[in-house]
Amino acid sequence: MAASVCFSKLKVCFLLVPFIGAGAVSVSWKNCSLLTLNSPVLHLGHQLSATCQLKSEDCAFDHGISSTNIVWRMDEEEVSRSQCRALNQSVSTLTIPHFNRSQGNLTCSIWYNESLQLLQWVEVKAGFPPGRPHLSSCTSYWTSFLLQSIICHWDSGPETYLETNFTLHISETIGNCSVRYLDPKNCTASSTKNSCLVLVSNLASYHDIWVTATNELGTETSSHMCLDGMLIVKFKAPRIITMKQDRQQNDCLLGEWEMPFEMVNHSEATFEIQYKDRDEDKWTQVPLAVINSTFFRLCDLLPYTEYQLKIRCKQRTETSPWSEWSNESTGITSESTPAEKLQIWRSIDAPDSTGTRRVRVMWKPLKKNAAKGKILGYRVNLQKPEPKVYNTSNLEYSFNLPDGNYRIQVAAFNSVGESPKAQIIIPSSNEAAFPPLSHLVASSNGNNSLLMQWEAPTMTTTGYVLEWCAMSEKVACVINWQKVPTNNTKAVVRDYIEPLRLYNILLYPLFDGLPGIPISTQAYSKEGAPSRSPTVRSKQIWKTKVQLEWDELPVDDRNGFIRNYTVLYKNKNGKLNSVVVNGSERSYVLVGLLANTEYAVNIMVSTDGGSTTGSNLAITTKTFDDGEVESFLMVIFLFSLLTALIVITACIYQRHRIKKHFWPNVPNPADSTLAQWMPKKLWEDIKEFQEESSPKTEFQVVPCGGLTKANINYYWIQERENGHYSKTGTSSLNEANRSSKQSLQDSWQSESRPQESLQNLYIALGYNKMNINEYKKQINPTFDITPSDSSQSFLCISQIIPHEEQNRLPVFHHLPDNCLGKTLHESNSTITERELLHGFPFLMNLNIQ
Repeated sequence: MAASVCFSKLKVCFLLVPFIGAGAVSVSWKNCSLLTLNSPVLHLGHQLSATCQLKSEDCAFDHGISSTNIVWRMDEEEVSRSQCRALNQSVSTLTIPHFNRSQGNLTCSIWYNESLQLLQWVEVKAGFPPGRPHLSSCTSYWTSFLLQSIICHWDSGPETYLETNFTLHISETIGNCSVRYLDPKNCTASSTKNSCLVLVSNLASYHDIWVTATNELGTETSSHMCLDGMLIVKFKAPRIITMKQDRQQNDCLLGEWEMPFEMVNHSEATFEIQYKDRDEDKWTQVPLAVINSTFFRLCDLLPYTEYQLKIRCKQRTETSPWSEWSNESTGITSESTPAEKLQIWRSIDAPDSTGTRRVRVMWKPLKKNAAKGKILGYRVNLQKPEPKVYNTSNLEYSFNLPDGNYRIQVAAFNSVGESPKAQIIIPSSNEAAFPPLSHLVASSNGNNSLLMQWEAPTMTTTGYVLEWCAMSEKVACVINWQKVPTNNTKAVVRDYIEPLRLYNILLYPLFDGLPGIPISTQAYSKEGAPSRSPTVRSKQIWKTKVQLEWDELPVDDRNGFIRNYTVLYKNKNGKLNSVVVNGSERSYVLVGLLANTEYAVNIMVSTDGGSTTGSNLAITTKTFDDGEVESFLMVIFLFSLLTALIVITACIYQRHRIKKHFWPNVPNPADSTLAQWMPKKLWEDIKEFQEESSPKTEFQVVPCGGLTKANINYYWIQERENGHYSKTGTSSLNEANRSSKQSLQDSWQSESRPQESLQNLYIALGYNKMNINEYKKQINPTFDITPSDSSQSFLCISQIIPHEEQNRLPVFHHLPDNCLGKTLHESNSTITERELLHGFPFLMNLNIQ
């Protein structure tokens, strides 16, 4: 559905809606209705009546459309059906008994084809008629002789909610507004502007003035005002030329001025002046007495004070307006003698080795109203031991005085005179001091001030002295002080107080001008977060704990009282842990840590003004505590030692049983029957040899085993006392050797078990007894060893062991193939007996001692 809207000059809107239906019949709503109101502008709260009439001659109403289908709406809100009525098939009326809107859009619509179609709309306005305006003031301006004007202000009255215009009428008259000789001149202003200017031709005449207010509901006129144009003239602002001191009176200023040209005679005018101290903000306004048209005087001012001032004027009538303020001008009053004493205080150092004390006398500068001039300097009068006067331009003076009582006077002077003398007494160091106060509390009173509170002492005081200085490690303490009246128990300190700085405060009670022992405290005017956090370091590290330590922050970095430290620590995989430590502590031991674990540790320092966190410190706990390994090893050592002692003791007590277990008794082979056994043939030969030998020769049978393929020729070497063998014995031995040789050859040819066959071979050796000395000379017997095969090495061992030397082991020699016929001791290689007998188990058994 498409729609087009068109507006007429009468703010009536028609909506053209094409009709789509059976047979495509089109309906045009242009000029189909007429909307009328009982009044285009209503009195607010009165009845609104409207009529919407359908015009059948211009529109096709063959689709059952009538006035009952009309819908009334006010500002898009449908009006109640009870306020609507259909007069006939084509007319519908609307009645609102009390219309309480200042403006509204009323529409007349109709339901057609299941949609609401706009027929017409009209704007409804309501308000009040204007009230009677009231002229409040009129002012004339004499800009020049040719340009004169009057501007009036009025009160427009109550709100009308309608556009209302105000017209100012001014008519020049003859006499006291009795006859008008010129047509009124006027100007028009809207309701938002309650003034208007009208040009006039002659200010010297009377003028009849009134105002009219007009809107759509009516017109109202104010009362008439008759004014003399010259009596309502607003002068231009006067001009101050210069200001200077009045030599006759030092509390006055003399000003030169210029009056405006409209002012014919200054004596018929009234003047006002505003002035203030240059350093203050508040103006003082007083009437001004003008001496003449050139000079004026302002008195009751403070000596040696710079003032700013300005003046204005008007005619001496109630209706005459004040002129604008003149330009500001500056003047300084004359000096006068200082009127007040200085406030003085002292600082006394302890006596040195010579008994001399450094005494520093301090004083406050006089305020401007007390100085009454430029202070040129100060006179310090020391009364003891003889009067001396010292001049200085500083606010302190120091003396090096021997211990004792002194009286010091100080006075300020300017170009006019000297102030009254202020006096202070310096007591000796051994003089009894008055007791201190019992309680002093300092607290913040803003960013740049401190509030001090204390309890009054039981003794009568003549006042108090507060002394304070900023604590710093970078600059020296500069003492500031102020006196407090005796009836006060609190004071506010403002001089040289800065936030984030620590102040040391002393309070002295004064007793007849003499100070008592001070009481001290410290305070901040404002606390903040510390400038930095202290550097934390590890003092000692254990397996499950760490001792941390840190230095106290310098006073310049604290920015407040340190309330606590928070130690923060965590390992790589753990959560952040924290421990709060009192602000007075400088170390802490972290416990419950994991062994051989790296931790990140830092410290956060807190004041009442905030907190600051430092950088991380990496710490790795130990795997073992100091001495733990040594203790563990010591325990093991002691346990081992104890075990060894127990084992040794047990072995001592059980030695026989242990010996039997590890070293069982081995039968002596010499006592066995095998040791006594011998081949029959060899036994017979030995027996025969023993029978033939004289003296009797002792024989020892030595086994020889482990022989490899060889022929052995035994040569028996026997030393007798006469140095010869018997022939018979030799032949018998040779017979035995031949028999043994044949047995060896037969054993060698039997290759399956050669060694086993050779173990049955015995060598019978005999020798005569000889003395030990002779035997020692032949410690190594000589043997002739002949191998049967030149390609095979052969070793045969035999030994003649005397009974006296059986415990002594001889040295045997190996004879290689190329050493035939050589003695054993001529061989180059040395082999122990045990090694040589290793291949002859039987001989080894026989050789056990």
